[in-house]
Amino acid sequence: LYAVTCSCGPRLSPFMGRAWHIGVTFAREVTCDVRRPSNWEVLPYTPRARSIVQMALQLKANRAPQVLRRGSASGPVVCAVSRRTAVQVRADKCLIVNTKGGGHAFIGLYLAKELLNKGHDVTIFNDGDQSKLSGKAPFNQYSNVRGLKVHWGNPTDYSGYPEGPFDVVYDNNGKDMDSCKMLIDAAKGMCRHYVFVASAGAYKANSIEPMHVEGDERKASAGHVQVERYLESEGLPYTVFQPLYIYGPQTAKDCEQWFVDRIIRDRPVPIPAPGVQLVTLTHVEDVASMLAAVPGNPAAIRQHYNVCSDRAVTFTGICKAIGKALGKEPRIVLYNPEETGTGKGGKADGFPFRTVHFFASSDKAKRELGWQPKHDLLSDVPSLVRDYTASGRQNKDIDFSVDDKILSALRVYA
Repeated sequence: LYAVTCSCGPRLSPFMGRAWHIGVTFAREVTCDVRRPSNWEVLPYTPRARSIVQMALQLKANRAPQVLRRGSASGPVVCAVSRRTAVQVRADKCLIVNTKGGGHAFIGLYLAKELLNKGHDVTIFNDGDQSKLSGKAPFNQYSNVRGLKVHWGNPTDYSGYPEGPFDVVYDNNGKDMDSCKMLIDAAKGMCRHYVFVASAGAYKANSIEPMHVEGDERKASAGHVQVERYLESEGLPYTVFQPLYIYGPQTAKDCEQWFVDRIIRDRPVPIPAPGVQLVTLTHVEDVASMLAAVPGNPAAIRQHYNVCSDRAVTFTGICKAIGKALGKEPRIVLYNPEETGTGKGGKADGFPFRTVHFFASSDKAKRELGWQPKHDLLSDVPSLVRDYTASGRQNKDIDFSVDDKILSALRVYA
């Protein structure tokens, strides 16, 4: 969303790149052909730009006479707000191919909301059986999103694809060539921007310099890396996003809930030693806002971006923050997974995170996409705890058998 004015006044300029619309209805009603003066410049989004857009939308509602002339619906849509100001709003047809489970499943829901709020046309193509999934979170929230089109099927079966073409395709489903190749091949002649939601888990752990930055060494055998190489070889205009741990409403994978399960029941909290491992946990709304910054942005083509908060927190820090929100002092028990027979190789049975540092820099996304996170975990903990108790999960049976094995090996008892 952006506007342009002459150099004699404030201006906001293209953040995306072709057909412009102020809502679908306005796009059909009003277009005009305006030449760009040589003194117009490209500048970032500003609060002034927001007011310019609001003025344009008001003019649309009033059918103000400032509109220069009518044109074809397929051409640029520009509303003249004054002699010095013009507003342009871009709408792309976006397809979100969404996974049916795991920690990325709710990205599709929030990304759809973000894109719709920006004026894009959005279709979610969700993997899986609608009859089995549509009643579960986050998929049961699709019907509450106004303007969202939902299609269910198998992304590896071309015959079941939704009707296109689409300007932007988001692949938030595939993890390897078997699950991604069909979609990539179909997108070759269809989309102008292919966005692959991969994982920062493809980075090689580094105990000397643990914070990951784009360009760090990654696991050559990782499925995501193979997909990225195929995108490169096929010449698609692609962008790769690499999320770390994600939290927020409608998640299908435990994050902070694991800690609340134990603290709220006054159980010991077994944490892999030394407990000061740093992790970044990012709210799903911040993940969606970064992904939604891509359509029409040529600077993002053939780039990788870490998707993460700009704050890191320790395992014991998460535990203490949740304890504070619950008004309880958590009983933290540090242990070695290999010595207790409950894990190895950077993994611990039952624990929601890797046992090593797992955090990254988001500076590149801030610099190139103009992205800024609105959330941080510690500020969100009180609301997360309220969501937990409101769900009634504290009254449900939780499997603590792995905990009991660890505690027994350490001769610590609940």
